[in-house]
Amino acid sequence: MITLFDLLVVAAILGAAYWGWLVGVEVASVAALELLACLGVAVMLHEAVAGFLRAGFTFVLGDWVGSAWSVLLAFAGLAWGSFALIRLLIHERKTSADDRAAHEHAEIDPLADRAAGAVAGGIGGAVLAGGALVTLSMVPFLAGLKPSGDRMLLDVGKLVLRAAGQFAGERHEGRSLPLWGEPPSRMSEPTARLASEPWFDADEDGSCGDADRFRDVDGSGIFTKDLYFTDVDGDGVRRVGLVDKYVAGRWDALVRSDDRKRPELEKPPKPAAKPAPKPSPKKPAVVPPPKPPDPRPAEPKTPDVKPDAATPADPKPAVAPPAEPTPATAEPPAAKTPDEAPAEPKRPDDDF
Repeated sequence: MITLFDLLVVAAILGAAYWGWLVGVEVASVAALELLACLGVAVMLHEAVAGFLRAGFTFVLGDWVGSAWSVLLAFAGLAWGSFALIRLLIHERKTSADDRAAHEHAEIDPLADRAAGAVAGGIGGAVLAGGALVTLSMVPFLAGLKPSGDRMLLDVGKLVLRAAGQFAGERHEGRSLPLWGEPPSRMSEPTARLASEPWFDADEDGSCGDADRFRDVDGSGIFTKDLYFTDVDGDGVRRVGLVDKYVAGRWDALVRSDDRKRPELEKPPKPAAKPAPKPSPKKPAVVPPPKPPDPRPAEPKTPDVKPDAATPADPKPAVAPPAEPTPATAEPPAAKTPDEAPAEPKRPDDDF
């Protein structure tokens, strides 16, 4: 879709190409290179200069001047102020008649000089239009009239920023971090952080709607609320690049990114399962030593005789008959009295 800014860019390129056709390749090329150098210096140094301006404005005027005005004045002074000084002080002021005379006395073919001058002038016109778009995006008001780089066909504003960002020192995988910000990442990356695409809350309703401008970082065409990104510097906050600020139309702290922790990182970690106890080795069974035999003779056991139930028990105990005397024990020895002396044992020689 062609926008009004696309038509203005085409008009600027054609007008600068016609001017290059008139003045020749030398004048047009020098002017284009000077303008590109001034814009490059402004892109790299505007944040530092804006910090000094902000401190001075706060000291003199208090908080009446916001940080967005400091950024705008710093960029405009570095880019357009330095370019005007170079053109007025270094280059001699010449009239159009003098330019045509120098063009006619050129050492190259006049037609080739004109054609090359038109090409150089067209490039200078694209750089001029890109610098104008970047400057317009820094204006604190007129949010609806600012260029939207993601919707333009000829977004020369990004072209100027990319040319100036080539001199930035911080890079990650070949991309300039000050220019593009920290890159998006996959959700599966455990080190990826969570944010949203940069956006400016123009209607101040707290949500990104149709009236708000946002930077389509992942190229989905819609506002991405959950954007996973690679946290290169490890601060937990996505670094917003210059292209993000340009597309969102704000160059101060009002550009929101809604950085937050990942939901799975907010949950308390589950307690680690205790390892199962290792089985202890089985100890060999201890066999007790056998008990020594009892030296005492075992007492004979009398069998238990149960009385016959059919035979009635004899009320009188049976008296055992006296045992018949044996020859050796016919007469029991007489009882010894304590006064009698023990008899001498019989010797074997007494029988003979």
